[in-house]
Amino acid sequence: MMLQPATTDFRERAVIVPVAVGLALNLVMLTELLATHARLNSDFMAFWSFPRFIAAESRPTLIYNAATLTAFQRQLYPGFHSFYPFIYPPPALIAFSWLRLLPFGEAEIIWSLLGITALALGTKVMFPRSCRNTLAALLGSPAALLCLATGQTALFATALLLAGFACLPRRPVLAGFWFGLLTLKPQLGLMAAVFLLTSGAWVSIFAASLTALALASLADLIFPLQMWPLWVNAMLTCQHAYFQAKTLNLNTLITPSANAITLGLSETFAWRLQAVCGIAMIALTAWAARRAPYRLAVGITLIATLLAQPHAYAYDSLAAVAALALALEARPGRLTLALGIATYLAPWLLLSPMHRLFFYAPMLAACLPALLALALRVQKSAVLGHEPVSVLPPAAT
Repeated sequence: MMLQPATTDFRERAVIVPVAVGLALNLVMLTELLATHARLNSDFMAFWSFPRFIAAESRPTLIYNAATLTAFQRQLYPGFHSFYPFIYPPPALIAFSWLRLLPFGEAEIIWSLLGITALALGTKVMFPRSCRNTLAALLGSPAALLCLATGQTALFATALLLAGFACLPRRPVLAGFWFGLLTLKPQLGLMAAVFLLTSGAWVSIFAASLTALALASLADLIFPLQMWPLWVNAMLTCQHAYFQAKTLNLNTLITPSANAITLGLSETFAWRLQAVCGIAMIALTAWAARRAPYRLAVGITLIATLLAQPHAYAYDSLAAVAALALALEARPGRLTLALGIATYLAPWLLLSPMHRLFFYAPMLAACLPALLALALRVQKSAVLGHEPVSVLPPAAT
């Protein structure tokens, strides 16, 4: 959620409190993490290990062998006991390669600062009239804390989504470039692809395809072609392993199938549920791209992105916070506002004794009818007036 200049007093008061509290809590908890150096089993540790594995191993294809990679990580970090397989596409190894040049602590700090900077730039172009307030809401969210504490990629992915959709109306080539970079974490770009196809954004589709092809070609020059089928197999194997290991922090996953498994339902039912949700999200995104006011259509697409895939974590819900910010521009009623605030705050449950009560997919699903109602209520011309006219940072307001 965010504070918009156009909102009424009750909306301002309702949004300021959770954002301010969230910023304060995030600052305190991140300071404590830095003071205690509690980093050994963070996700960033895995990112830092991937280029080192490639440098140490004569067969780069073995990075998709979870047992071999885990054995290397345990040699690299005495006391390491987590499970961080490499399930990214081969070009991601190029994006991670610079981490090998720095010690762990310095690399983690630079990674976090780069992520915050990327998010700030993405917020600037998507929310030119309320950049500071929206960025404060994003960074004050529990999703941002989880991302910064673990060293995950959600800051970068959300920045790319925001930049892509901000540029799409008037800078389609640049939008395609940002969407093309999302192929480094392709599941977060699936609904963006549906949005582009349905809206007939052929220039952006061409630019995104060219960007993705360039990344893949560069990876093919460096790594064996066998990396691609190994990547696909690693994704499927890892997803199955997660669903089988029902005690493996599944409640931090925010997808319908993961929530179903956490509730004790069968894996077969979970996959069927995920398939139905995926089809529904594709249809909803397609409708929004053609019929809804642009910025509300983007909000619908961001939430649909999280519900359409089987593997998304609580830190990935940073994209949902951006969707809530877009919804707030349409001046929602009290009930919708309360739902948005609850959705914004819900990931805090993961950091509390009630962490097993965290089920996020139903909350995300509940936000969609609210967004649809706003889309049907708001006149398209009024919302389109909020579109950024340039991808260059406008003057601060």
